[in-house]
Amino acid sequence: MKLLTLSPKLMIGALVAALVLPFGLARAVEGTLTIVTSYPPDTTTTFKKAFEKKYPGVKVEMLKKKTTAGIKYLQETSSNNKSDMFWASAPDAFEVLKGDNLLVKYDVKVKGIPEKVGSFPVNDPDGYYKGFAASGYGIMWNTRYLKAKKLPVATEWAQLKKPIYHGHVGMSAPSRSGTTHLTVETLIQGMGWDKGWAEWKAIGGNFKTITARSFGVPDGVNSGQFGLGIVIDFLASRQKPRGSRLTMPIQNSPRWCQPISPSSRTPPTPRRPRPLSSF
Repeated sequence: MKLLTLSPKLMIGALVAALVLPFGLARAVEGTLTIVTSYPPDTTTTFKKAFEKKYPGVKVEMLKKKTTAGIKYLQETSSNNKSDMFWASAPDAFEVLKGDNLLVKYDVKVKGIPEKVGSFPVNDPDGYYKGFAASGYGIMWNTRYLKAKKLPVATEWAQLKKPIYHGHVGMSAPSRSGTTHLTVETLIQGMGWDKGWAEWKAIGGNFKTITARSFGVPDGVNSGQFGLGIVIDFLASRQKPRGSRLTMPIQNSPRWCQPISPSSRTPPTPRRPRPLSSF
C-alpha cells in the first residue's frame, strides 16, 4: 500500500496526558490512578495489568470516552479534577489541553528514544509531552468479502475513488474520532486544500457507512458490513486473531510518534502519573 507522506506538523501523534490531583502531591505511588481514554479495552487492559503488577499499591481505573468527549470532560472538570491521565491517539487533543494550560512540563528518564522521526521531533519542544509510540494509517480489507464481490485490493488512496468500490468502503467520522481527523488532515496537507478535499469527496462517495468510533471500522470490515476500511494500524492488527480474512499492508503506511505527558493547572507533577509516564 502506498500512502501520502505526513507533513511534519502532523507527524507527532498523542497518547497519554496526566492531570494532576492536588491530593496526589503528598502520596507515594499508591491509591487509584484514573485514566480517561479513548482506547478499547483489549489495548488498555494490557497496560493496566502490567502496571498494577509492577506497582501493586496502585489500582488503575480506565474511564472510557471518545477523544472529543474526553477533552470536554477534562476541561469541564478542571476546577475539581478527579482524573490523573488522558490517553488518546490524536495529537491535536494534546495541543488543545496544552493551550488550555492543562499540561505541565516533566522529564522522563527513559533512554534509547530517537530525538526525531524523519525531520520532526519526537518530544514537544516546550517539554509538555514526550514520545511514546509510533503508528501509521492505511487501508484494511476483508479478503473473503473482496473475493465474494469480485473486487480487487485497493493499495492506494486514489484507488478508493473508483466506481467499483461504491458502497464497499467504511471510515469513522472525523468530528468524533481524533485518529480519523488526523488521517483526513494528513491527506489534505499533503495534496493541498483544494485537491485534498476533492480527493476526500470522491472517496466519500463510495462510503457504505461512517462509524461513530474508530474501532467501528475494523469491526465493520471484520463482520463483512463493508469490505474496506480506513484505519490506524493497531486497530487493524487487533482484528487479526479473529481470523485470516483481514490484511493491512502497513509496511508502506506513514508513521508518526505518539507522545505521553502529565498535565495540570498546578505543578509540580504528582508521583502517581509519573511512573506511568515512564512505564
